[in-house]
Amino acid sequence: MLGGCATNDTGAAEVWDPIEVPNRFIFSINRAIDIIAIRPVTVLYKEWTPAGAQRGVHNVLGNLGEPVTAINEVVQGDPGRAVTTLARFLVNSTLGIAGLFDVATPLGLSKTKEGAGNTLGMYAGVEPENGGPYLVLPLAGPSNARDAAGLLADYAVDPFRILTVALNVDSLLYSGPKYAATVLDTRSRTMYALDDLEKNSVDYYAALRSAYTQQRAEVIRKKREKTDSRGELDRRDNLALVR
Repeated sequence: MLGGCATNDTGAAEVWDPIEVPNRFIFSINRAIDIIAIRPVTVLYKEWTPAGAQRGVHNVLGNLGEPVTAINEVVQGDPGRAVTTLARFLVNSTLGIAGLFDVATPLGLSKTKEGAGNTLGMYAGVEPENGGPYLVLPLAGPSNARDAAGLLADYAVDPFRILTVALNVDSLLYSGPKYAATVLDTRSRTMYALDDLEKNSVDYYAALRSAYTQQRAEVIRKKREKTDSRGELDRRDNLALVR
């Protein structure tokens, strides 16, 4: 699928969705599960859980992701930023009580969020909008070949998952609760935006596909311009000339 990035540069005009039929089928299943189970639980979570507790859950999840972010920052050629990220992790894991409280930011240790999907997009020689074929992942939602490969890479290098393997502990004891908490936290933060998108779109699948692709492209474009603004501008000019 990653090979398709180099040979099917669809650009920004449209999202490359060669397996739309199975994607829509998985999308329908995901949506049914969301309507039946995830959204009702999320509504209860938002209404019954104090805002401070919700913020604490979000902080813990963010803290668990700091080591993976640091690894990607090193691969992206920014070891200084990786040191800051690891410092955040150490401070929040101790003074912040396992990450419940973000005490690192007031100390000047700003937060970043990086994944292998961003890393692949940064080095790919195609437009940011082109992440390979669009994919709808079961119980995960919108993605593409680039970001799906990034998810697998991040999972593989996650130090906490590796630690569970080294200690001969069932990795589900870590990944299961983390995944459930991530779904709940993410759904609670996107509930109103997704409701609005669904309400105002004729084709919710297509609208979500477009929104996801544009959002991910913008993230990767900003990253490229920050690291090599002149090179990115030259690359766009070359693409324009080819077309």
